[in-house]
Amino acid sequence: MKISIGNLPQTQTEDQLKALLSPFGTVSSVTIKRDKITKVSLGFGSAEMDEASALKAIEAINGKEIEGKKIVLVKQEDLANQHSNANTAKSSPMNQKSPFGKAPSTSGASTGVQRRGGQRGS
Repeated sequence: MKISIGNLPQTQTEDQLKALLSPFGTVSSVTIKRDKITKVSLGFGSAEMDEASALKAIEAINGKEIEGKKIVLVKQEDLANQHSNANTAKSSPMNQKSPFGKAPSTSGASTGVQRRGGQRGS
């Protein structure tokens, strides 16, 4: 099972994170996302463990303070479900606003743009 880990200190390394999770079971992999250019930690990552160990780790470590930051552990599938639910709510036609600040016109006749009088080209 994949675990998403957030609010990590920038000084946290993969080895330290693996050591933090290993008392709860075997850790298959650990990654911390880093900036492509500077290689500085972006403060989040993921780990892979068997399901029982992952649930124990989430229960024990979620909210634990490391270097003054409370880290967050969640199942990655829960995070993906939350994200997809938020996107479906946004894409609902009832919630969409016009990018120009006016309600979409159903007639199509008036664009809201005022034109100056006169002939073209003058």
